Amino acid sequence: MGGTVRQATTRVSNDMIQGITTSGNTIMNPNNNRASLSLQNVGTKKVFIRFNTAVLLGASPGYSFVLSPASGTDEGDGGVLSVDNFAGKVYGMTASGASTIVATEFNH
Repeated sequence: MGGTVRQATTRVSNDMIQGITTSGNTIMNPNNNRASLSLQNVGTKKVFIRFNTAVLLGASPGYSFVLSPASGTDEGDGGVLSVDNFAGKVYGMTASGASTIVATEFNH
């Protein structure tokens, strides 16, 4: 009884549009203050996502998630991934061509 209730606050710390290619890309570097992250594919190619290790296509397991392509560039209906409580590195890669993602990072 009589305890204090505190509400955790988060803020957008990084909000960017990033091209993803067959060479693979680092989407987010490690961040111990990260509360959550959100990725959306707004391009027209599938984007493979992996945590802490670069994406390896054709290997098992070579990726953690696949973001489906949008029906057209910037249509907003491409795959979305939201993850809480992960502070490590995030990688992305396409199997062919290039795509674009919106990557947002929320910090404590």
